[in-house]
Amino acid sequence: MNEYRERALVELFRALDGIYGPNYECKYYPCHFYGQDCTFCYCPFYPCLIYDLGGDLVLTEDGYVWSCKNCTYVHEREVAEEIVYRLGGYPKQRLVEEDWFFYNRILQEMLYGEERGVWMGESYNLMPAILKGKECEEIGDVEFLAVTIEDFEIVDVKKIRELSDASGEILIPLKIGGELYGILDGRRVVCKI
Repeated sequence: MNEYRERALVELFRALDGIYGPNYECKYYPCHFYGQDCTFCYCPFYPCLIYDLGGDLVLTEDGYVWSCKNCTYVHEREVAEEIVYRLGGYPKQRLVEEDWFFYNRILQEMLYGEERGVWMGESYNLMPAILKGKECEEIGDVEFLAVTIEDFEIVDVKKIRELSDASGEILIPLKIGGELYGILDGRRVVCKI
């Protein structure tokens, strides 16, 4: 288990045991905003791959990472409480054993009221969750991203043009500036964030 995932689970278990709230003793407080809830310094949904929360795919020296620099979602008190409520219904052992898809489905249900991502064979298309409800226009050709996640880490990202080119990856729109490029309801679209 990677170190980041281990820290996220430790914080989740502390929260399930009733230890949560702002951490005024942290040398980084407030890292996002004054009064933030620090229950989840390490997000249990990382890497969510959902641009709506302010995150972004970034290429570093060590490969791709999901940057949460502009995401404050888990630091809202009501959200932290909902996470504790939703995940508190599962045995701790199951929370340790579950995969990225389990956690992402719960996040989608929290954000959108339902799971919007869809399985396409062995690939998981997250574009319906990310693009639905946005101002989009149809375009002729589009590239989008196929992301491979193992043990909650992004291990590969490639650009593809056809859903059928996916082979066990998670499909997300390609973000360029304030626009998202992808496929929604069979249409190739560009959408405003």
